[in-house]
Amino acid sequence: MKGIGFYGEDFFTIKTDNDLIRENITRILLTSFGERVMSNFGSRLKEFIFDPDTVLQGDVNSEIRRAITRWEPRVDIQSIDAQMTENNKVEIVLSLINKETLEPFSYETIIRY
Repeated sequence: MKGIGFYGEDFFTIKTDNDLIRENITRILLTSFGERVMSNFGSRLKEFIFDPDTVLQGDVNSEIRRAITRWEPRVDIQSIDAQMTENNKVEIVLSLINKETLEPFSYETIIRY
C-alpha cells in the first residue's frame, strides 16, 4: 500500500504500509472529538492531558486502545505503554501487528498540547 504522508516531513512524501499506519495513528490521537464536523473521529487525549489530577493511567490506555481499534482497522494492538508526564505531555509506545502482512512493528511518540 502507498499513500501521501506529511507528518514529520518538510513536504509531502510517498509512504508505504507501516509508515502510513503510524501517520494515521498520530492523526487519530491528535484529533479531538468534534474537531471534525459531523464526526466522532479522534480521541479524548486532550481532555486527559489538561485534567491530569482526575485521570487514571488505565483511562489513558483504554482511550488509546478504543480510538485506534475504531479508526485504524489495519492493526492489532499487542501492548500499550502510555505515561502522562508533567508539562501536558503523554509518552506513548505501542506494539502493533499489521493485519495485512502479519508483521510486528512499533509506534512511539510524545504528544504535547
